[in-house]
Amino acid sequence: MEDKNNFCVVGIDLAGKEENPTGFCVLTPKGAKTKKLFTDKEILREISRLKPQVVAIDAPLWLPPPGIAWRIGELLLMKRGFRPLSLLLPSMRLLALRAKNLAQEIRKMGIEVIEVFAAASEKIFGLEKQKYRSKDEYDALLCALTAKAYLEGKYEDLGGIILPK
Repeated sequence: MEDKNNFCVVGIDLAGKEENPTGFCVLTPKGAKTKKLFTDKEILREISRLKPQVVAIDAPLWLPPPGIAWRIGELLLMKRGFRPLSLLLPSMRLLALRAKNLAQEIRKMGIEVIEVFAAASEKIFGLEKQKYRSKDEYDALLCALTAKAYLEGKYEDLGGIILPK
């Protein structure tokens, strides 16, 4: 278990394309800071600078075999009433490929990467979007809160998708 007074985690609500905004949140004992980033280079530069213990990404980090719409984690999410998008959708495949490549680069830095599902985290935490700057940044905050729960051992692994307890 990590020291609760000394942590740094990052949450990322990844966009499928670099032209679209990606929500980015760093969470430390001092609080949360969010912003929008666009390119993988920008994301990797921030992560390299921050050196978080965990990075939580709201995107599939791997693809099932061709023709398979759902991974076990998504099937388990659906059993709980959540609605993940099918990985047969071209936009989701694009997102998953970007997330997979980004996760590989982050892991090369020696930083742990987890896959999360922000909509489930929101419900589990009992939160709802108020007047937050943007949905992307709000979802990144949910990812960061899930990363903190993971760091503290307060999580559940749903077929490779991490949910807070």
